[in-house]
Amino acid sequence: MGNYSKTEAETLSTFQEEIPSIYYSHKGVDGFESFANNMDYVYREHFKFPSKMFKDADLIDFGAGTGENTIYLANWGAKCTLVEMNDKAQAISKKVFSDYATNPDDHSFVHSSIFEYSPLEKKQYDIVHCRGVLSHTSEKEKAFEIISQYVKPGGYIIFGDPNKSGGFQNMLQRYAVYKFASTRDEMVDVCEYLFKEDIDRSESTVPRTRRAIIFDRWVIQQQDDPSLLEVHSWMKDNGLEMYSSYPATIMPISSDSVLHHKKYDKFSFENLLSIPELIWMMYSEEDSDFIPKIDDNMTDLSFALNQLSSYMENLNSNKKVDLGEFTKLMESLNNNSSLGAFMKPVEDKLAIFSQEAIDFIRVVQENDLEKVRNFIENTTHLFKDACGVRHVDFIGYKPK
Repeated sequence: MGNYSKTEAETLSTFQEEIPSIYYSHKGVDGFESFANNMDYVYREHFKFPSKMFKDADLIDFGAGTGENTIYLANWGAKCTLVEMNDKAQAISKKVFSDYATNPDDHSFVHSSIFEYSPLEKKQYDIVHCRGVLSHTSEKEKAFEIISQYVKPGGYIIFGDPNKSGGFQNMLQRYAVYKFASTRDEMVDVCEYLFKEDIDRSESTVPRTRRAIIFDRWVIQQQDDPSLLEVHSWMKDNGLEMYSSYPATIMPISSDSVLHHKKYDKFSFENLLSIPELIWMMYSEEDSDFIPKIDDNMTDLSFALNQLSSYMENLNSNKKVDLGEFTKLMESLNNNSSLGAFMKPVEDKLAIFSQEAIDFIRVVQENDLEKVRNFIENTTHLFKDACGVRHVDFIGYKPK
């Protein structure tokens, strides 16, 4: 395995003991259809990449694992090449395709790491797929460069990995696990004791075994997650343009219409990328619960803006404008335009979250496992619910 042998050997050893990507293959047809239907929605509504985009496409999946994140792409019409270095995972992948693929003979399986993959013909593909893989390699940027070479002009890359800020809480957890455990079995016991609720949530969300969840999040030694800025720079350095992402990384503050011809790369505003990453770092409640708090803070601004624009709507030769009333409405908008209110819920959460993170490190360093557990039970935001947004997906486009 060349220069990457040590890291890849450790990763392979960990994920052969507990394969992390078994989501539904053990659940039968109903489990498969439920998973595939959800992904059809995700690709269409969030990736902005509907399933018909896969029809008659040549696709290569690097780090394909058990094939459970490739099979529905195959059934949407893609001809798939699955590259995977874990022979145990690949054996499951072949069975998944045998059980669920509409055209199982159209697809091929290659036993190889990303760094060793070297086909006789340097074929390029309509779609390159690689999700949840590069963080576990010794050189994630080099790995991205390699897989990008296989995107043909006019083609797309679908890339996903944990996010550096979104995985911040996971890194805090790992710090505690490594403080109190040295063997894999000890790590499992410590994780169950300290982070039981987190494992419960993961288990109910994605039907994996508890041990597989623990190995995927805490036992695996190489977890080098990229930032939004890193992923954007990788895309640019390899001749790719960012097409979409999920969760969304750019807030809806653009104003250009279809009539504007001066185009810009909306992902190039690097400092703005810190806003979603800050929110991902502290993620502990679903958007349906948190976003209404931001919405409530904007009530006065929304009302004042609507009053002003409604006063001036449909202006024609018969409509009169009263300067006093217009001035009153304009001043009301100004008086209610505290845009800081937009981020107030985030600021309030950060104040508590920051102190809890500091206190957590202090408690862990006191070497009292029970005390750490008691601390976790009493936090307000830290290690609650999802414990941050770990996985983020990107779609990039290679111009012709």
